[in-house]
Amino acid sequence: MKGLLFLSRLALICNVLFLFCLVLQRTDDFMTNTEIKGIVIVLGWFLAPFINLAANSWYLIRRMGKAAVNLPAWLAVTNLLFLMLQFFIHFMLT
Repeated sequence: MKGLLFLSRLALICNVLFLFCLVLQRTDDFMTNTEIKGIVIVLGWFLAPFINLAANSWYLIRRMGKAAVNLPAWLAVTNLLFLMLQFFIHFMLT
C-alpha cells in the first residue's frame, strides 16, 4: 500500500510540473537555468502521463479487487483529472 501512496504523490508532483511546462510553453522564456528547465520538461511533459497512468491503473486494480486502499480521495481524483487533461493535450491538441 505504501508503494501506491508513493507513486500517487510522485504523480502529483509530476502533474504540477506538467502545469509548469504548459506555462513555460505559452509564455516568454523566464527560466535562465537550462539544467533545471530540462529536468522540469522531462518530468512534467514526458514522464508525467506515464507515471500518472501507472498510479491510476494501480488504484483502479486495487479498487476492483475490493482491496483496502488507504489513499486520500482528493489525491486519486486530482491524479485522474490531470490524466484526462494530459490525454487531451497530448492527443487532441496536436
